[in-house]
Amino acid sequence: MIRLYTASKLHHADKWRALCATSRHVQCHARWLKHTAMGTPDTAEHAAEFWLQDEQDVRDADAVLVYAEAGDHLRGALVEAGIAIAAGIPVIVVGEHPDYGTWQHHPGVRRTADLEQALRLLDGVQPRYRREA
Repeated sequence: MIRLYTASKLHHADKWRALCATSRHVQCHARWLKHTAMGTPDTAEHAAEFWLQDEQDVRDADAVLVYAEAGDHLRGALVEAGIAIAAGIPVIVVGEHPDYGTWQHHPGVRRTADLEQALRLLDGVQPRYRREA
């Protein structure tokens, strides 16, 4: 099983929870999904803790999936993609989106036409080193 960090707008959280609930290969590795389900407000008061969690979750992931639909304006997802690229973690971007700037051509980034293709690509991702508990 691979640990997948999903980087997208918060309103796509249900899509990622559904994916991970039905996948035998993918474990959603993003605490932001739990916070949105619990209704934790996305406010400045919580931002420092959220970003520390997001950074750690990205660094502990086996891959990062960046997803945007028409009308989405990515901000945090771009930071998360940068953290992954800097850490040598594979990044997969889904579709074409204006917020996928020139960084999408970095050698550590794979581009896919749609979510189905991205999921097939994840089948080839190997789990990274795991710390012993």
